[in-house]
Amino acid sequence: MTDFSSIDPQSMATQLAGFDVQTLQSQLKTQKARLAAQQNALKALKSNLTDFRTSLTNLNKSSSGMLKTSASMSVENMAKATTTSDARKGTYNLFIQQLASSHQVAYDGLKDDDVKNATGSMNIEINGKSIAIDMDGVDSLAGLAKAINGMDGNPGVTASLVRTGGEVRLMLSSDKSGAENAITLTGQPAAMNSVSTISAAQDSIVYLGDPQNGGMQITNSTNTLTDLIDGVTLELNQTHKAGDAPLRINVGVDTTETQAQVNTFVESYNKLITALGALTSSGSSSSERGAFAGDASISGLRRELNDMLRTSIDGLDITQFGLTADKDGKLTLDSDKLKEKLTDDPGKLNALFNGSNGLLRKMDKSMDRLLSSATGDIKNREETNRRRENELSDRSDKINTRYDTAYNRYLQQFTRMQSVLQQMNNTASMFGLV
Repeated sequence: MTDFSSIDPQSMATQLAGFDVQTLQSQLKTQKARLAAQQNALKALKSNLTDFRTSLTNLNKSSSGMLKTSASMSVENMAKATTTSDARKGTYNLFIQQLASSHQVAYDGLKDDDVKNATGSMNIEINGKSIAIDMDGVDSLAGLAKAINGMDGNPGVTASLVRTGGEVRLMLSSDKSGAENAITLTGQPAAMNSVSTISAAQDSIVYLGDPQNGGMQITNSTNTLTDLIDGVTLELNQTHKAGDAPLRINVGVDTTETQAQVNTFVESYNKLITALGALTSSGSSSSERGAFAGDASISGLRRELNDMLRTSIDGLDITQFGLTADKDGKLTLDSDKLKEKLTDDPGKLNALFNGSNGLLRKMDKSMDRLLSSATGDIKNREETNRRRENELSDRSDKINTRYDTAYNRYLQQFTRMQSVLQQMNNTASMFGLV
């Protein structure tokens, strides 16, 4: 008689329970792989769109557009000039008569005991705003400085202790330069009436042109001039002496940097178009089918961007600046044609790309349909994928539960079978049948 005692209930239960859920597990594996591919494709799409939008933002900043300009000086270090895309080429003469400075005063001979014995209020006023320090609560120079700096409503004055020649002096400094920010002290105790001016409160004074020949005078509370020349910010460093020739400032187009900006746009755009093409490809014998093949929303964005490149904005189009698009929508740049246009009419480059109705703004807006954090298509797809992921996780748990149930059932059955077979073997052995 055959000996069935070698049957392993656990192995048999594992094998049969696996057969029970094999089809379900295979389906689940396929569904998980498909979902993972969709999630990876969506991440790639989002990454490419975000990179392109970041590039558009950098190329369309309020202080800097596609057109790059620069300024050179006839004398170094007298002033520093920075330019934006709004700067127009030209030559400007500037005579710097006076630099702006902040008001600074220091108390003469004021000691800790003088402060400690002082009574009443110390009033500090700057540009119509004032504070009153109660001297009864202050007992030292350091304490007075702390009280001034920590006072609510401080009008813009900083108190500090300076040490010179073995003497400690209390100094008050206006936080802002210019004549309107002069420090006014009133109501001080007698011991605090001796005050020396360290730095006068004064505006910068410059002349556009030669001051001796009808130059236009400009005053400013700081040494930074932002409105004197359109698109040019000047930081004044030194003054002229009487009879000096004015500082000559030459503003012009930086062709190299402008071309680099245009190339950045071309590279960013071509990278996005290539990515969208791969994601929406219908596939062929030599290429894989894209994860979003046939997707109307993503294919629509690609067509929309392509159409934007081929439309005219205020009579301007990209071909005037040496840009052309091939049948796939990818751009190429003719540098010589761009340079020619920058020489003739550089401002038109910003008008096309950076205007209120410019190409960069239009392209950025087209991204909203997919990238909007509130209603964007990508956000909705991500939420759908998360729900699908949870559903597959629940299904996996149910399959595991089904497997466990089947395993326990088979284990009980084969354990009982093994017990019965063992009894049969024992009985057969008694009769000499084994």
